[in-house]
Formats: sequence, structure tokens, C-alpha cells
Amino acid sequence: MLAFDTLKHTLTTLRANDEGYISIHMTLPPMSLLAWLKAQHQFPQIYFGDKDHQGEVACLGCAWQTNTPHVPTHLAKARLYGGIGFADASQWPDFPHCQFMMPRLEIRRQGKILKLVCNLYWAESDFATEISKTLELLANLTEPTELNFSPSKPLARQDLPNQHDWQKLVQQITNPSFQQHTAKVVLSRQTKLTLANEIDHHGLLDQWRALNPNCFSFLISWSPQVHFLGCTPERLYLRTGARLTTESLAGTMPRGANQDDDQQNSEALLNLRKFKRENQLVLDDIMAHLQQVSYDIGLDSIGVLKLNQVQHLKQRIHAYLKPEASDHALLSTLHPTPAVGGTPRDNALQFIHQHEPYQRGWYAGAVGVLSQQQSQFAVAIRSALVRSHEVCLFAGAGIVKGSLPSHEWQELEHKIATPLQLLTGNAP
Repeated sequence: MLAFDTLKHTLTTLRANDEGYISIHMTLPPMSLLAWLKAQHQFPQIYFGDKDHQGEVACLGCAWQTNTPHVPTHLAKARLYGGIGFADASQWPDFPHCQFMMPRLEIRRQGKILKLVCNLYWAESDFATEISKTLELLANLTEPTELNFSPSKPLARQDLPNQHDWQKLVQQITNPSFQQHTAKVVLSRQTKLTLANEIDHHGLLDQWRALNPNCFSFLISWSPQVHFLGCTPERLYLRTGARLTTESLAGTMPRGANQDDDQQNSEALLNLRKFKRENQLVLDDIMAHLQQVSYDIGLDSIGVLKLNQVQHLKQRIHAYLKPEASDHALLSTLHPTPAVGGTPRDNALQFIHQHEPYQRGWYAGAVGVLSQQQSQFAVAIRSALVRSHEVCLFAGAGIVKGSLPSHEWQELEHKIATPLQLLTGNAP
């Protein structure tokens, strides 16, 4: 591709500056970012797509990385990509609790405009070495081919917790004595599938996001062995300067078999006490935490977000931030929200830590883009962890007063229906 050849020539004539950082930008012709990423054999690889397919970015190679959600002053113009796990310590291989990187190469699409970005950072090495590493990366790039994905025969399935243990946990949370101190716990389940064929995670995400265009889509591969991906409906926050947008997303019903059924389910979401209470608990908690870092807060009207298999209650929140409200402070304040943890937060997280029979890792964590000008994070739900022939699908349900174990179990089935059908050809 001409732009990559031009970049190689530019690098051979480039001279170092005193800042220790250079970002080179070039225009690219239209292309599939996921197909381009799949064709490459270098790592790390990161993909992040905005809702409604308005923008996306594919990242390859690492010029610099950090384990804190902070952009240093000398990298004020850089964009970092990555995220943080759900709990204090991730138990997943190759996924530390917090990791962000400035990629060597980025392909950014906004609307119909594609831009190639090359980042060079030599403050901790030397300029010649950075040039050499980037030229080597460029020399090993491979031309993309079309993405093709087909289902595979499932060989085994394991649910953690299983349905019997799930029932006991839900009954424990809905017990009146427990409800006196903890109004909501978001229980989750890991569904591990072993398939006959190795899983094409790029192709899986490509089809998944096509079915849910009003979701954020992401793929994070810190190494060639393990890949975390998903299509999540939930924004943690968007910060542009001092302006912040977040949302309360809680309360779930399946999509209807026809238009009338679908409308009835939407009306149930808007009117039934259980769903309204579940969403209000999330809203109250977010508002309380935002008051610590904001001057003023505003609310949009509550509505229904419709996805491929399910629909949710959603209410958008706007805030004007105090000067000290850094992204580090926002992530500490807002994450994890009651939509993935529960409320009160400490009580719910303690229950999850003590009773869930698997490690969440980055499931229900925060993934996205970090920069001084604008940062955006999505909550990593509706997600999957892929290793070769094995995939773990994750789903959660908010357990509150009145929750029924069988209904909540069925909600989990609805939430994994899309990736499960793509992987195996069969719905739950």
C-alpha cells in the first residue's frame, strides 16, 4: 500500500526532536480494519469501535506502555489504548489489572476518512532503535484478505456456576436479611465452550458487531495466545475536556418474537417495579459518585435500548467536571458501576469475590481510549475470552428483591445467544 511505502521513506529521512516523541499522520484508502489486523502477525493488537460504526481504530505494536490510566505531560498529543480489569488483581494470563499502550501503528477511521498514524517514542531508549523497530514492523506487514467466519462443532460446555449453584446464590441475595444491607448484586456466569476448530476471533467480532451496530466493539490481544473481545451496549463514560457523559444501563427483557411482543416487553421494562428499581439503584449510585468530581449533573429522559437479543432500560447522565477530575480519578470513582457490581458497592463486590466460582479478570472491566483531550471507555460486558479452540462467554444479571433464579438464568442465556449462535450455529 502506497501510504506504508511513503511512511518507510519518511522514517529513513526523519530527524529526532527534543521532545522524545513524534507522531506521523497519513491518509489511507478505504479498508476493513479488522481484516487488516487479522492479516498481521505482530502483537499487541487492539481494536476499538464506536457505537453505530461511526468510528474505529486498529492498533499494532507497542511504542510505549503504562500500568496506570494516565497520559504523561510529554505525551499530551498521544492516544493510549487498553483498559482495566474488574477487580483489584486480574487472574488472566497476559492481562495485568491495568494496562495501556501507545501503539507503533494506528489506523483510525472517522466516518469515511481513514488515517494512518505512526508513533515514535525514544525518551526511554534511543531514536535509531525506535526507527529500526518501526521499519521492521512495516517490513513484516501483510496485505489483508476478506474476513470469513463459520460456526464450529461444539465438543463440550461448562457453566460456572451451574444452574443448581446459581439458584442457591440468587436465593441467598434475595433473602430479606441480606437485602437489609445489600440491595443489589450483579451475579455473573462463565460459559466455557470447547470447539472442534480453532476460533477466528477477528472474524467472530466482525460478525458480532454487524448484528449489534448500537454497541461498542473491542478486541484486545496483548499476546498471540489470548484474545479478549466483545460487543458491549454500556458506556462507562465519554470525557471531552471537562464535559462528561455516562449512563445508567440496567433492567433487561428479551426481544419479542414479533413487533407486538417486542413492544410489550419494552413497556414492561418502563413500567414494572422490579426493572425501574434495578435501574434506579444504578442511577443513584452513579449520581452519588459523580457529585464527588462534578460541579453540576443533568439527566436525559429514561428510554429503552434495543439490541439483537435483549433490550435494556437506559438513562443518560451529563456532568461538568472539576479541574482535579482526571481520568484516573474518574475510573476510580465510576468503576465498577452498580450495573456490573451492585449496591452498596463494597458489600456487592465482597459477595462476588467470595461466591463467584471463577475469576472475572477483564470481564466487566473498562476498555477504551485514553488521551488528554478526550477519553472514552466502555464496560466490557457481552464479552468473550478466546484461546485456540476454547472460548469463555460471560454474562451477568442484576439480582434484587423479587428476582427469580430461573428467570435470571434465562436472562444469561439471552445475553450469550448472539456469540453462541455465531460460534456453534445454535442458539441456547
